Amino acid sequence: MSVLPAVGFHSNLLGGHNTVIQTYDHARFDHECRPFADVLKQLREDHEMKFDELLSLPQLHLDDELRLVHNGARLTPRGLASLAHLVEIPPAAVHWLKERQYDRELSHIVNDQLMRLRAQESGCADRRVFSRFRGSKDANLYLRALFSDRFCPVDSLPALEMVREALTDNEFNSAHVHRLSYDGDELFCNILWSGGDRNVGGSSYACGIALQNGEVGTIRLKLAPVVLRKVCSNGLVVQNSMDVAGVSKRHVGRIDMNDLAKGIRAALGCALEVADQTIIGMEAARNIPVEDATRAIAQVSREMKLTREQTRAWLDGHDATLNEPGVGEVSVFSIVNGLTKGAQNPGFEPTSRVFLETVAGRILAPSPFSSESAVRGWWNELEIRARSLSDEVLASYL
Repeated sequence: MSVLPAVGFHSNLLGGHNTVIQTYDHARFDHECRPFADVLKQLREDHEMKFDELLSLPQLHLDDELRLVHNGARLTPRGLASLAHLVEIPPAAVHWLKERQYDRELSHIVNDQLMRLRAQESGCADRRVFSRFRGSKDANLYLRALFSDRFCPVDSLPALEMVREALTDNEFNSAHVHRLSYDGDELFCNILWSGGDRNVGGSSYACGIALQNGEVGTIRLKLAPVVLRKVCSNGLVVQNSMDVAGVSKRHVGRIDMNDLAKGIRAALGCALEVADQTIIGMEAARNIPVEDATRAIAQVSREMKLTREQTRAWLDGHDATLNEPGVGEVSVFSIVNGLTKGAQNPGFEPTSRVFLETVAGRILAPSPFSSESAVRGWWNELEIRARSLSDEVLASYL
């Protein structure tokens, strides 16, 4: 779900002169920021406790507490899932046994399946499985995932160091990481640096890049421009649909790290320009009315395959947006901002939040190089489809 922002909107909105900037909740935004240098230090310390190892099938055997006999490593949920996949145990069975605390029984089943694999592969006695480990400050060791030889890891620390190298010293010294989510395996954050603050139409914005990465194959490495409203800390993720910088990578095959570093430099070089265009689109969207916000939100949710919980959060976020000073009227802006506000639901995983923020970018500028008239046309067509929703379908999202 990527989109090139609406470059056809009127650019004079960026003048921002003689406006009153809403600052009543900027303290919350600042509270969610950490110096980029501090985050790099944290990841560097964690990275030093990570290592990879090629394990034989016997070395994957578990004790009765679901730890590797080989080195005593505990299994993270992703590590257990990947081991279960290797030995062809259905995820539902693993979940059922874990929920009922049948760890001993589960370890015996895994070991039996490993012995079966060894018997089936008697001609491949030297088979090794690529295994990823990480230590922790409490001296525990964790097996976090198993992979085939097609897996190509790009860890979060090298990716962040490429971002640091793409910034000037002044930009790096002023850079902050906003809304960091990092569990040792998956990383989500927004990176902001000097020159990215914008005051437009009475609102204060921060621009930068959104970065995500999964070291255990769960999510791809991806960078995209991000626009954040400081007044409510909402984020909207945008992305050039052609990905000219080439910084959306699955962890498979071969990845040239030099090419990746060049792509990251290119992405940062155009991020603020892309974000500026998106802000123009957001402000222009205030002038595009929407007749029935509830039906429009339900229709988008249906087309984008959002869950009922995500739709409910969107509707609540839209109601909260209408109560903001200077909003009041239902418009494309209020609907898009309602989605970014709903994405901050504390019950959502980071992957869900980023997905919703990316959907917000998609519906703000539904196609590359969208002009204001094109956006109006798209929303008019959406409202026509929304009016055809049956009451039963509408109720299923409410």
